[in-house]
Amino acid sequence: MAAYRLYVELDGTTRIEPLDLLARPWENGPGDFKGVGGSVLGNASRVMLMRFERGARPPPHRAAPGFAVLLDGELVVSASGGDEVTLRAGDAIRVETTGTGGWRLGNRAEGFALLALVQMPPPTSDRPTCP
Repeated sequence: MAAYRLYVELDGTTRIEPLDLLARPWENGPGDFKGVGGSVLGNASRVMLMRFERGARPPPHRAAPGFAVLLDGELVVSASGGDEVTLRAGDAIRVETTGTGGWRLGNRAEGFALLALVQMPPPTSDRPTCP
């Protein structure tokens, strides 16, 4: 998987350079979250890159509205109602809960899984949701 950074120099010229996502600083959580590292990409506070080590399966938590794309590995997404799907590299999931619904993410595969998660504000009553 390749990643790049597009940036602008002082003279206004744009450049592209390789970006090593795994070389970024990663924050690890306590307890069951030790296998999950998060890294904020750029200045956007609502864009996260999450790395799930092999065997990581944090407890269920509330799902904020968002859109996620699995960049590498495999990741199991479980809903509180028992539904489950395995995402593979390139797969995406749109999360439309508003804080009352929960989900659980886990890595049952060998190696790590890398998930890009973009949090989105919940829809307002005047904006329709996707079917």
